[in-house]
Amino acid sequence: MELLLEGVLRCLPVCRAKRDAWRARVRQQWIWFRRNISYRAFEHALHHTFEAGMAWVFRKCRRLTPSGALLVLAVAFLWLPVSFGTATALHAILIAQAKSLPAWMQLLHPFATVIAKSKLLVLPVYPAAWPQAKEHPFVQRFFQFCGYCMNLDILRKARYRYQQTERGAAVVANSVGRGAVRIGLADWLKAMRVPLTDMLTWIRKPWPDVMLRLLETFSGGPLVSSIMDRYFARYGSVYSTPPSEQVRGLFERWSIKFSADYYETKEREEGRNGPRLG
Repeated sequence: MELLLEGVLRCLPVCRAKRDAWRARVRQQWIWFRRNISYRAFEHALHHTFEAGMAWVFRKCRRLTPSGALLVLAVAFLWLPVSFGTATALHAILIAQAKSLPAWMQLLHPFATVIAKSKLLVLPVYPAAWPQAKEHPFVQRFFQFCGYCMNLDILRKARYRYQQTERGAAVVANSVGRGAVRIGLADWLKAMRVPLTDMLTWIRKPWPDVMLRLLETFSGGPLVSSIMDRYFARYGSVYSTPPSEQVRGLFERWSIKFSADYYETKEREEGRNGPRLG
């Protein structure tokens, strides 16, 4: 886009000084535009919007009565199948009756998609309304009923039999392991594991190097070199982290945002220091 705009400016019948001023203006505005539509800016805006929405939900649900909180949870729970069924039915009708319906009605597909995705908007309601809803007498009686069921003789016997089965399975596994050791099967499997692991490592090892060499080869081409340089500079350290650690870090960052303590602490800090700007 920047090259296109500069090419357009070069074709305009204006003086050189004015053209250079316009080109500098375009570059300045383009830098601002790229900074504000970058992934980092989008992620920051998304996190800010999410936290603001979650804080509003927790603030409203904290003031609910137990009956109101239970009603909110019931409506949120019922909205899941209602939104899914409504969106699916609307998509099916629009597709099946596409020839007979007016063409403008096909614009309802995005509307059906919004209905389907709206189930994600009710997810914050569950952790926000549950602390008040569990104080309702109906929920308390349900907990008491669950405790009564867990103390029934048949369930205690089932739990005891399950534990016996689990211990028996452990004993059988140990016996099989000792038998494999005595007949030499364990040593044979251990001996076979080393060459199999070496062979798989040998097969897998060259492919990352091959892909890296291909990227380095094609990165010298026009319009590709700058993209690849930014890619390696930005994501080279990211992919060096194991996927398990990335998932664990993502869960740790987001799980705290679904707890009431996080927003209560944040609200107290804002009350002492005043609301943050930006």
